[in-house]
Amino acid sequence: MKFNQLSEVSKYYFIFLVTIVLTWAILTLLNIEFLNQIFFIMAFVWHFALLTPGLKQKVLTSYHRLSFLSVVIRLDHYLHLFIRIKKWPFQASLIRAISPLSFTFILFVLGGNGNILFTLLGSLFFESIYLSVYKKWTIPLEHKDDPEIPPAIPSEEINRE
Repeated sequence: MKFNQLSEVSKYYFIFLVTIVLTWAILTLLNIEFLNQIFFIMAFVWHFALLTPGLKQKVLTSYHRLSFLSVVIRLDHYLHLFIRIKKWPFQASLIRAISPLSFTFILFVLGGNGNILFTLLGSLFFESIYLSVYKKWTIPLEHKDDPEIPPAIPSEEINRE
Protein backbone atom coordinates (compact mmCIF):
# COMPACT_ATOMS: atom_id res chain seq x y z
CA MET A 1 0.00 0.00 0.00
CA LYS A 2 1.33 3.42 -0.93
CA PHE A 3 1.59 6.27 1.53
CA ASN A 4 -0.75 8.47 -0.54
CA GLN A 5 -3.48 5.82 -0.34
CA LEU A 6 -3.60 5.93 3.46
CA SER A 7 -6.30 7.86 5.25
CA GLU A 8 -5.53 11.20 6.86
CA VAL A 9 -5.42 9.73 10.36
CA SER A 10 -3.22 6.83 9.22
CA LYS A 11 -0.73 9.23 7.64
CA TYR A 12 -0.67 11.30 10.82
CA TYR A 13 -0.11 8.23 13.01
CA PHE A 14 2.56 6.83 10.72
CA ILE A 15 4.57 10.06 10.56
CA PHE A 16 4.52 10.75 14.27
CA LEU A 17 4.81 7.22 15.61
CA VAL A 18 7.91 6.67 13.48
CA THR A 19 9.20 10.02 14.73
CA ILE A 20 8.60 9.16 18.37
CA VAL A 21 10.33 5.78 18.09
CA LEU A 22 13.35 7.34 16.40
CA THR A 23 13.45 10.15 18.93
CA TRP A 24 13.32 7.75 21.86
CA ALA A 25 16.13 5.71 20.30
CA ILE A 26 18.26 8.83 19.88
CA LEU A 27 17.59 9.94 23.46
CA THR A 28 18.58 6.49 24.70
CA LEU A 29 21.76 6.47 22.61
CA LEU A 30 22.66 9.90 23.98
CA ASN A 31 22.38 8.35 27.44
CA ILE A 32 19.79 10.88 28.63
CA GLU A 33 18.39 10.00 32.06
CA PHE A 34 15.24 7.88 31.77
CA LEU A 35 13.04 10.28 33.75
CA ASN A 36 14.05 13.13 31.44
CA GLN A 37 13.18 10.93 28.45
CA ILE A 38 9.75 10.33 29.96
CA PHE A 39 9.06 14.06 30.31
CA PHE A 40 10.24 14.68 26.74
CA ILE A 41 8.03 11.88 25.39
CA MET A 42 5.09 12.98 27.57
CA ALA A 43 5.13 16.47 26.06
CA PHE A 44 5.52 15.03 22.56
CA VAL A 45 2.57 12.66 23.02
CA TRP A 46 0.52 15.42 24.65
CA HIS A 47 0.78 17.54 21.52
CA PHE A 48 0.33 14.45 19.34
CA ALA A 49 -3.03 13.76 21.00
CA LEU A 50 -4.17 17.37 20.78
CA LEU A 51 -3.52 17.56 17.04
CA THR A 52 -4.82 14.13 16.01
CA PRO A 53 -7.29 14.79 13.17
CA GLY A 54 -10.88 14.44 14.35
CA LEU A 55 -10.08 13.48 17.96
CA LYS A 56 -10.93 16.88 19.43
CA GLN A 57 -14.40 16.83 17.89
CA LYS A 58 -15.05 13.25 19.08
CA VAL A 59 -13.97 13.98 22.64
CA LEU A 60 -15.85 17.26 22.94
CA THR A 61 -19.10 15.69 21.73
CA SER A 62 -18.94 12.42 23.70
CA TYR A 63 -19.96 11.49 27.21
CA HIS A 64 -16.50 10.30 28.32
CA ARG A 65 -15.95 13.38 30.43
CA LEU A 66 -13.84 11.86 33.18
CA SER A 67 -11.03 10.38 31.10
CA PHE A 68 -7.62 12.05 31.23
CA LEU A 69 -7.65 12.55 27.45
CA SER A 70 -10.97 14.35 27.72
CA VAL A 71 -9.61 16.60 30.47
CA VAL A 72 -6.53 17.42 28.39
CA ILE A 73 -8.52 18.23 25.25
CA ARG A 74 -11.13 20.26 27.12
CA LEU A 75 -8.43 22.21 28.96
CA ASP A 76 -6.75 23.00 25.65
CA HIS A 77 -10.12 23.95 24.15
CA TYR A 78 -10.86 26.42 26.95
CA LEU A 79 -7.34 27.84 26.88
CA HIS A 80 -7.78 28.54 23.15
CA LEU A 81 -11.11 30.23 23.87
CA PHE A 82 -9.82 32.47 26.65
CA ILE A 83 -6.34 33.31 25.39
CA ARG A 84 -6.53 35.36 22.23
CA ILE A 85 -3.10 36.58 21.13
CA LYS A 86 -3.53 37.39 17.48
CA LYS A 87 -0.22 39.23 17.10
CA TRP A 88 1.93 36.12 17.53
CA PRO A 89 2.32 33.81 14.55
CA PHE A 90 2.62 30.66 16.68
CA GLN A 91 0.01 31.46 19.31
CA ALA A 92 -1.74 28.08 19.02
CA SER A 93 1.56 26.26 19.61
CA LEU A 94 2.28 28.37 22.67
CA ILE A 95 -1.17 27.77 24.10
CA ARG A 96 -0.85 24.02 23.51
CA ALA A 97 2.45 24.05 25.44
CA ILE A 98 0.83 25.53 28.57
CA SER A 99 -0.87 22.28 29.62
CA PRO A 100 2.11 19.89 29.62
CA LEU A 101 4.30 22.54 31.25
CA SER A 102 1.78 23.15 34.03
CA PHE A 103 1.34 19.37 34.52
CA THR A 104 5.12 18.96 34.86
CA PHE A 105 5.28 21.92 37.23
CA ILE A 106 2.59 20.35 39.43
CA LEU A 107 4.51 17.06 39.43
CA PHE A 108 7.68 18.93 40.36
CA VAL A 109 6.01 20.81 43.22
CA LEU A 110 4.07 17.87 44.64
CA GLY A 111 6.47 15.01 43.99
CA GLY A 112 9.86 16.61 43.58
CA ASN A 113 10.36 15.02 40.16
CA GLY A 114 9.77 16.87 36.97
CA ASN A 115 12.00 18.42 34.38
CA ILE A 116 10.39 21.45 32.82
CA LEU A 117 13.29 21.81 30.37
CA PHE A 118 12.70 18.40 28.79
CA THR A 119 8.95 19.02 28.74
CA LEU A 120 9.57 22.27 26.90
CA LEU A 121 11.99 20.53 24.51
CA GLY A 122 9.40 17.81 23.79
CA SER A 123 6.77 20.43 23.04
CA LEU A 124 9.10 22.41 20.79
CA PHE A 125 10.27 19.28 19.00
CA PHE A 126 6.74 18.12 18.23
CA GLU A 127 5.63 21.54 17.02
CA SER A 128 8.69 21.88 14.79
CA ILE A 129 8.14 18.42 13.29
CA TYR A 130 4.44 19.15 12.86
CA LEU A 131 5.06 22.43 11.07
CA SER A 132 7.91 21.18 8.90
CA VAL A 133 6.87 17.63 8.03
CA TYR A 134 3.13 17.26 8.42
CA LYS A 135 2.09 20.69 7.21
CA LYS A 136 4.55 20.91 4.28
CA TRP A 137 4.95 17.34 3.05
CA THR A 138 1.34 16.28 3.32
CA ILE A 139 -0.21 19.16 1.43
CA PRO A 140 -2.90 16.93 -0.16
CA LEU A 141 -4.37 16.36 3.31
CA GLU A 142 -7.44 18.41 4.00
CA HIS A 143 -8.25 19.13 7.61
CA LYS A 144 -11.98 19.02 8.05
CA ASP A 145 -11.58 20.61 11.45
CA ASP A 146 -8.73 23.01 11.99
CA PRO A 147 -7.02 21.98 15.25
CA GLU A 148 -6.01 25.57 15.98
CA ILE A 149 -9.64 26.72 16.04
CA PRO A 150 -11.53 24.85 18.74
CA PRO A 151 -14.84 23.34 17.64
CA ALA A 152 -17.99 24.41 19.37
CA ILE A 153 -19.26 22.12 22.10
CA PRO A 154 -22.81 21.10 21.20
CA SER A 155 -25.34 22.18 23.78
CA GLU A 156 -28.13 19.76 22.91
CA GLU A 157 -28.35 16.33 24.48
CA ILE A 158 -27.03 13.45 22.41
CA ASN A 159 -29.60 10.70 22.05
CA ARG A 160 -28.42 7.50 23.82
CA GLU A 161 -30.32 4.90 21.83
